[in-house]
Amino acid sequence: MSNRRQFVTRSALLALWPVVARQTVLASPSSLPSWSNWSGGQTCQNQALLYPQNEPELIKILKSTEGTLRAVGGGHSFSPLVPTRGTIISLEAMNGLIDHDPKHLQATFHAGSRIAQASAELWKVNQGLFNEADINVQSLAGALSTATHGTGRGLQCLSANIIALKLVTAQGDVLNCSRTEHPDVFQAARVGLGALGIMTEVTLQNRRSYFLREQVRVMSISEAMLYVDQNKDRFSHIEFMAFPFGNRAMVKTLEETQSPETPVRESWLDENTLLEFAANTAREHPWSNPGLQHLLGMFVSDSSRVGPSWKIYPSTRAVRFNEMEYQLPAAVGMQACEEVMTAMRQHKLDVFFPLEFRYVAADDAWLSPFHNRDSVSISVHQYYRQDYHPIFAVIEPILRRHGGRPHWGKLNTLNGRDFQEIYPHWEDFRRTQRQIDPRGRMLNSYLRRILA
Repeated sequence: MSNRRQFVTRSALLALWPVVARQTVLASPSSLPSWSNWSGGQTCQNQALLYPQNEPELIKILKSTEGTLRAVGGGHSFSPLVPTRGTIISLEAMNGLIDHDPKHLQATFHAGSRIAQASAELWKVNQGLFNEADINVQSLAGALSTATHGTGRGLQCLSANIIALKLVTAQGDVLNCSRTEHPDVFQAARVGLGALGIMTEVTLQNRRSYFLREQVRVMSISEAMLYVDQNKDRFSHIEFMAFPFGNRAMVKTLEETQSPETPVRESWLDENTLLEFAANTAREHPWSNPGLQHLLGMFVSDSSRVGPSWKIYPSTRAVRFNEMEYQLPAAVGMQACEEVMTAMRQHKLDVFFPLEFRYVAADDAWLSPFHNRDSVSISVHQYYRQDYHPIFAVIEPILRRHGGRPHWGKLNTLNGRDFQEIYPHWEDFRRTQRQIDPRGRMLNSYLRRILA
């Protein structure tokens, strides 16, 4: 690559996340360190929390420690991918743009970079990610390893844009992987669950930087579903968030534009404050839920804004929740969505958070939930102070019946046999994982259970 460039990224990282890079920290015999994900739904006590500052230090850690090793990114996965009684390793100090190629629009990042940071750094070199999720505080390694995605009929998940990656195995060996170099490891590690090793660098295929126009419309659920179905090919990005008990929905569309950036509009009421209040009220007084959801239109009005893609994609998500998400064949998406909302009403499920409906294009990564099929993504959320089991127990069978595959970073109840049935390359992944990690050091109890 040309134009080799190293950014000073510590201040950028501090702006993205409250946890700063630290020196290696080992547990004392009398007090084990603890870890928790963003929602508080996954916790553990472990032998050590380690923060290598560079790749040589990481290799030294891998060669000098014993037992299970798990890498952690932004802590935004709700599934039990991280918890272990062994060693947790964070790459938050290993972040920033390493190199970029202006001709081929490719860029190499340290894998500990947050999505928000990577997107902002790309803007400086006239590049942009093809798509982003609206939560962008995940690390690149974590988001790629779980097939994190945005929305758009013609847009794939982030992992589909990996050109090459560097993987450090549990033994401390360094593998440079691509479609031509260690191709099986590359196909497995693109959505690797952190089960093969620790991704330290990744090269992404990007595009020229661009501006987006965001439009939000509030309407009834039936109007929203019809609008999205009729306009799914008109907009590059389209989704809706439905409040089933109040019969209201927000439709959000994004399209490229040459218009100038609009100024930030100040609001008298913070959306996160409103959401926290409504979720708490619905939790304490379930009878108020339909009315609160119906009042959505009074507090959220139709809006439009324009700006650089890296500013328009993200939304601030300050109110914590737990989430289940399945990817279904695109042809059955609307029908499944209808069934989910009907079940929520019939069972009178105690939930205020909306159901989210998005589109994602097919790719060929072995463990991508979008493997070889265009999909719709249906997400169900529950406020973190409420038990998510009742709602997920009702919704998951519907999503599975329609051929759904769960998001790797979201909650689900599938086991190894289930995954074997829905992923054609499941055995290829297991074989590759055993070959490069024969002692299974990268597997916590959850991964051991599903890969056994």
